[in-house]
Amino acid sequence: MIAPSSHGDWDAVLETSRLYEAEFAALRLREAGLETRVIDQSYRQEPVPLVRALSIVRVLVKAERAAEARAVLASGPRLSEDAESEET
Repeated sequence: MIAPSSHGDWDAVLETSRLYEAEFAALRLREAGLETRVIDQSYRQEPVPLVRALSIVRVLVKAERAAEARAVLASGPRLSEDAESEET
């Protein structure tokens, strides 16, 4: 049986509810030389539901490089919790 975070030869190394977060993570992984896919499985309808099961975006890498990808994502800068609310 395939684990929920596994998609054939690809493993999910990040799950988020925001597409932009997944795209930023994928960019970091690509810069580290990892082949990456972003799978947007979110359900869009107005008003936007706040149900996590309806808003999942996954970042996938080849299964054999999943540990390396998780290490890349674990190291490096993180956005502060209130980054979205900061005014420029």
